[in-house]
Amino acid sequence: MSALQFGCQHPAFSGCQHPKKMGCQHPKLMGCQHSNIMEFQHPKKENIEHAVLMSKDYVLIKGYPGTGKTATIVALARVLNLLGLSVLLTSYTHSAVDNILLKLMKHNIEFIRLGKTSKIHPQIQRFSADLLTRKLQTVGDLRQFYSQQRIVATSCLGTNHPVFTQKRFDVCVVDEASQVLLPACLGPLFCADKFVLVGDPKQLPPVMQSREARGLGMDLSLFDKLDGVGGTCELNLQYRMNRQIMALSNLLVYDGLLQCGCDAVASGQLKMATDHFSEHWLNQVFKDTPYKATIFIDTSEVQAEESKDNSGMVVNFGESKIVQKLVSTCLKGGLLSEDIGVIAPYRHQVRLIHDSLSDCAVEVNTVDQYQGRDKELVIISFTRSYRKKLSENFKSGDLLKDVRRLNVAVSRAKKKLIMVGDHVTLQTYQPLAAILNMMKKNDLISF
Repeated sequence: MSALQFGCQHPAFSGCQHPKKMGCQHPKLMGCQHSNIMEFQHPKKENIEHAVLMSKDYVLIKGYPGTGKTATIVALARVLNLLGLSVLLTSYTHSAVDNILLKLMKHNIEFIRLGKTSKIHPQIQRFSADLLTRKLQTVGDLRQFYSQQRIVATSCLGTNHPVFTQKRFDVCVVDEASQVLLPACLGPLFCADKFVLVGDPKQLPPVMQSREARGLGMDLSLFDKLDGVGGTCELNLQYRMNRQIMALSNLLVYDGLLQCGCDAVASGQLKMATDHFSEHWLNQVFKDTPYKATIFIDTSEVQAEESKDNSGMVVNFGESKIVQKLVSTCLKGGLLSEDIGVIAPYRHQVRLIHDSLSDCAVEVNTVDQYQGRDKELVIISFTRSYRKKLSENFKSGDLLKDVRRLNVAVSRAKKKLIMVGDHVTLQTYQPLAAILNMMKKNDLISF
């Protein structure tokens, strides 16, 4: 294990040289026509299935935005369960673990969820170990119960449960592995014969507060260390974004590798009534032809400079009002609240916008909270806007310099992405400058 994790030893496979060249079939699958297996026969996912089954130690699944990482994990768990193999499902966050289980439960697959009931999604609580073992009286009963469980799910920090002293798993699957600090990832891996890491190093990195620690490379995940060694399978066909939105992610980090899975996704358009607009700028945003899936609303010529709130944190009242107008327009046009998402990189701007939208159920959150999520329409308030010379501490805007966070932000929208900000200020941040230059070239900036 230490050779794999710290020496980055190449993964080993039985009967096959590389997961991308899988042409062989696991013995237990040969001749099997079970519906669970047949549903998994997508070219990319079939390679992943073979790679995991033939692997002697580990496989990495690199899934770009909208490519179905969670669906792949669920399909893989179903196949492994069919073959009688035990599976440990884990992630750093409880929400990510439960997101997998919510999809898994639709297939009538038995599993148990470890952890405090208060941390578990309400629909998953009936599968919690605390509830299922409540009536067991003896240690022997508990030992027998846990030994019979093929699929167990918990957070990466939940491996101190007694079950792990009694049970070893055939496969451990770690979701959002590129967000998990290496020490936190090790616990579940030591509980299985081989492991599968699922993630995308081009999206959110592990949270590391100390700049000194980041400078020493301590914000690297195990996924980062092992990616490129030889055991990585890629999912690059996305079924979420209009092609114009996808182009932003390709520009930022994927260099054209991210592709639309079908024409319907590539040409998807937001459907809403547009005959109630009273202002010209709204026509530019929503009614321009040909259809614009991405649009940038430039606030540099209006009263929308940033300021500090009572706690000294940056907010932008002007952008908040613009977002409020956009949301109310969409709701009047027939969009549902749950189809609209608002993202801001700063928590206090999130709070400001949330308070302004208190009369509707539109979700407003930070980039980090939107990881793994999507909406029909996403509005981003970039917040920063200054004309005067500011101190470097106030001007730094580290969140806007992070290309991975920006990649997550722009890839949450399915059919329309509206970005609100001061293009003069935002041009000073390299990742945003690249997007703005592209949008200006394609006449996608509204003044």
